[in-house]
Amino acid sequence: MGTAFAYAFGILVLLGVIWALIRAVIAKDRYAEMTEEEFEAEAKKASAVGAGLQQFQRIVEGRRVEYMLQQDKHVEADEADSGDKPKPGSK
Repeated sequence: MGTAFAYAFGILVLLGVIWALIRAVIAKDRYAEMTEEEFEAEAKKASAVGAGLQQFQRIVEGRRVEYMLQQDKHVEADEADSGDKPKPGSK
């Protein structure tokens, strides 16, 4: 019973993918009937969203770098506070 269900489910998924591909091929190009002004307006919106996402990524990466530097400082401070004597021959 389990394998029959798995095959039926697989066939349904495959049919769904084929149906979606056929719809994508048949569907009209959304830019085909668009005026030049509409196209330019949509391009400006897309570029504004892209710029916003890039800025967000810079903020996140900056925070990550700050966090990593703080962790390094904590590790160095913990090593200095540990009180272990340096091994002979090390600086």
